[in-house]
Amino acid sequence: MAQGQPDERVAAAAAHWGARFTANGTDYGDFTATMSRITRWDDWCREWGNTARRYEQLAESCENVGHLVTAAGAWRRAALCWHWGKFVFVDHPGEQRAAHERAVACYRNGARALTPPAELVQIPYGDTSLPAYLRVPAGPAARKPVVIMLPGLDSTKEELQATAEYMLARGLATIAVDGPGQGESEYALAIEPGYERVATAAVDYLASRSDIDDGNVGVFGVSLGGYYAARAAAYEPRLKATVSLAGPYRFDLDWDDLPPQTRATFQFRSGAASEAEARKRAGLLTLEEAARRITGPLLVVGGGKDRLVPAYHGERIASEADNAELVIYPDGSHGVTNRAFESRSRMADWLAGHLCGDLCGDLSGHLSGDLGG
Repeated sequence: MAQGQPDERVAAAAAHWGARFTANGTDYGDFTATMSRITRWDDWCREWGNTARRYEQLAESCENVGHLVTAAGAWRRAALCWHWGKFVFVDHPGEQRAAHERAVACYRNGARALTPPAELVQIPYGDTSLPAYLRVPAGPAARKPVVIMLPGLDSTKEELQATAEYMLARGLATIAVDGPGQGESEYALAIEPGYERVATAAVDYLASRSDIDDGNVGVFGVSLGGYYAARAAAYEPRLKATVSLAGPYRFDLDWDDLPPQTRATFQFRSGAASEAEARKRAGLLTLEEAARRITGPLLVVGGGKDRLVPAYHGERIASEADNAELVIYPDGSHGVTNRAFESRSRMADWLAGHLCGDLCGDLSGHLSGDLGG
């Protein structure tokens, strides 16, 4: 392994990604130990894989002696480490995809042990389907209100489960979707600017289930998923409430200021042949006509120190939508992961207020005190 000072991309990762990794389920000790072994970006995926393998070995040894709860937790931790290894590692597509396949497989090994379990479902979409994790909490209502959860450019349905916990605790079901250009779907489907197509497919699927109240469907999206959520709210009338977290108004407005890995990842997942073409495709992800069409309740959340999607994006979305609330955390990072407990509690309470009514009984009021809000 190369010694010395980390290169520019590794240094940027160390400076900016710690809060995100830990807020979404990775131990701070694993973050610091793994980062200490990386000085070259080319080593990034391999070293996160080494950390993942340690958890895979723990999971297997615990399964062998019947410690299934520990094994399931270790599988999910291994999955997250593989995910961090691959998530913007588009420089080496073969290595990236192999890591992603390990992430998916490890998470499936541990998903059933979550409370409530994460059920892998397939949402019909054109001539294919989109994989998603559906979680339905226990409670007095036979049919639960639900939140469709949309990843961003480099997040996945697995990473969203840390945020899902806040919604589940308030009596809301969640369905986290790998849409076009995301997670398991990224290899067959390019990024889709008209993401309302995905939202419509998800609502149609939810309407087919006897355990879901398809009259109380909300949507949450983070980062590029925040754009997707707002876009879906503009064109899918069955969505009752929307949260856009760190979502861009138009993705090309700050293109030159985006980190190189973010631009490269967008180029790769949008199917663009060059960075110039990627910039043009980023401009197609715009709310210029859509924002004013959003009439339902919309909560726009952003961070004052977000270096990827500056706060003015959220301010513009909120100013053009008729029924929007704007919350900017002055010291908030991208996705406000440096204030994860506070911001996620607030968003979950807001969604529960708009979707639950009496359907969630006393569950949301009791547990919101535990999780904040």
